[in-house]
Amino acid sequence: MVGVLIQMKLAVLRHSTSDTKMALSGLGWATGICLAVTTVILAFLDFSQPRMLMDVLAVTFALWALGWIVGPIFAGEPALNGEHFHRQPIPRRTLTLGLLAAALVAVTTAITVLAFGAMIAFAARLSWQAVVVSVPAVVLLLLLVVILSRVVTLLFRAMARSRAGGAVTATVTAAIVSLCSFSWVLMIGVYLLLEYGFPPTFSTVVRALPSSWGLLAVEAAGRGDWLWAIGPLVALAALVAALFAAWGALLGPQRLARPVVRGSSASRAVRRPRLFRGDVGTICLKELRTWWRDPMRTQSIVLGPAFAVITALFPLIFDFTAAFPFIGAAGALMAAATCANLYGQDGTALWLTLTVPGKEKADVRARQLAWLLVFGPLTLLLTAAGSLVHGDPALVPWALAGNIAALGGGSGLLIWASVAVLVPGPDPHKSKNSPMDHGDVTGQSFLMFFLVALAMCPALGVAWAGQALDRPALLWASLAVALLTGVLSHVLLGSVAARKLRDEGPELLHLMRSGAPSSTATPEEEAGKSPFETMSAKRQTLMWSAMAVGIVGLLPQGLVPLGIKLSGSPDKVWFLALHVADPWQWPVIAAMVLIGLAGFWAAYWLYRAEKSRIEVAVPA
Repeated sequence: MVGVLIQMKLAVLRHSTSDTKMALSGLGWATGICLAVTTVILAFLDFSQPRMLMDVLAVTFALWALGWIVGPIFAGEPALNGEHFHRQPIPRRTLTLGLLAAALVAVTTAITVLAFGAMIAFAARLSWQAVVVSVPAVVLLLLLVVILSRVVTLLFRAMARSRAGGAVTATVTAAIVSLCSFSWVLMIGVYLLLEYGFPPTFSTVVRALPSSWGLLAVEAAGRGDWLWAIGPLVALAALVAALFAAWGALLGPQRLARPVVRGSSASRAVRRPRLFRGDVGTICLKELRTWWRDPMRTQSIVLGPAFAVITALFPLIFDFTAAFPFIGAAGALMAAATCANLYGQDGTALWLTLTVPGKEKADVRARQLAWLLVFGPLTLLLTAAGSLVHGDPALVPWALAGNIAALGGGSGLLIWASVAVLVPGPDPHKSKNSPMDHGDVTGQSFLMFFLVALAMCPALGVAWAGQALDRPALLWASLAVALLTGVLSHVLLGSVAARKLRDEGPELLHLMRSGAPSSTATPEEEAGKSPFETMSAKRQTLMWSAMAVGIVGLLPQGLVPLGIKLSGSPDKVWFLALHVADPWQWPVIAAMVLIGLAGFWAAYWLYRAEKSRIEVAVPA
């Protein structure tokens, strides 16, 4: 049975892996190998603190375990899972053992084994008895992370089917995105910890984690304490056995039922406020109920504010609180970026709108209004709370201008993106529980992020002019500019979206049903389109990712610290180059500028390649 499941997994991967997915997997494997080799190198380093090496390895193994827990949750459905065998008369224990063996046959497992080899290297520095103990410790630790990842993934996906689970999913996603965006802040923290040592409480907590039990056994064997050498291994084996049994229980034939969200009672449903009467009001009420009931919409509601709050907490490492007033603006910006696939989230329900001619504009306006009613009060409340926490009223006009501009610009841009760059996804009743199985909206989100940020620039530019000229009236005039920008974006882009929905509705429905654009367009018609319209989703993702690398590398991590260095200011803020030793600051700035330029060049190359493809496709 084990051999059959392994062959089945390899066959599924062989026939379902595209060239793009293989390229991205290769990039991930290369990164993993580099991290694994770095982990092994850590075991050979000498630290000033006697207990530092043990603490560093404990933290590193905990991070590897965290990666195994979080990675599969957001990587989509695995090649084989228990649902594939619900109708087969296979005992649970046999099925669990086979799935475990199939999970172990993977490149990621081999990379993890290489990383956990650091424990054997650490043991070799102690004694040969420690080396003997380290071998079963590595095996048990590997089984722990693999089985734990499968159990947590099953529980997480089951929880994601509810609104509370959607909120948890969004919070975890926001934390991961924020962590990836500001990982250089953690690098600075690691540098300080390596210089001054870990706090005793932190060291105790990290060593108490199951991922560190193997290290405790190896350390005890090195000093000849066999009770503490055998005890952690027995406890680790017991935990692995318990997780294996839990995995088998979750693989039972019964399916986890989706929760039923009940609507309003008949007596409540007939009473509607004046705002929700007419075509726009009725559709807006339907949208608000969808925002409240759909777990996917719950994720969208929580993700933006959670990202803003978590991001504002990172500068507290440097006792910097000026980011708090801008939590609302950042939340509105992220909400617009993550909600830009409203029609894609509804699936083929788009045909309900298309079968009622002349209602496209009402549908567009209702969706805009519902989004504003959901995120407007929420983000403005966050702005007020952040301003109170920071305590400096000088940033209030800046924060309000950014918030209003993000709300207005976002309400227009997101509905335009929903029809102009629609990303097909599964119908809600067929929706899976992994965030990566709802359609790849990465390129769409990047596009929205930068467009909404651009819409905020006029208001923030006026605020900067008022601050620079020391004219409070001009500073507060930025709110009027933000309101004007938002209204224009809301009205004009909403009209453009309604017109496109009316003219190209059948093509959009075909895209939703088939997952591919309609093939009726001739090369001449395709030639008249922008490369952004003809570029595949994967290439758009690569292009916007390269653009993001270019912006982050060139501006905040390159030119800004360059200006600080030239001005002679001692402030380091949170720029990586200013936190390294003085002789290395200029090389780091140069490296960041080069990385930024390389990102922009890669994005431009992808754009030019798509444009050349369109030109070649047109006969002379």
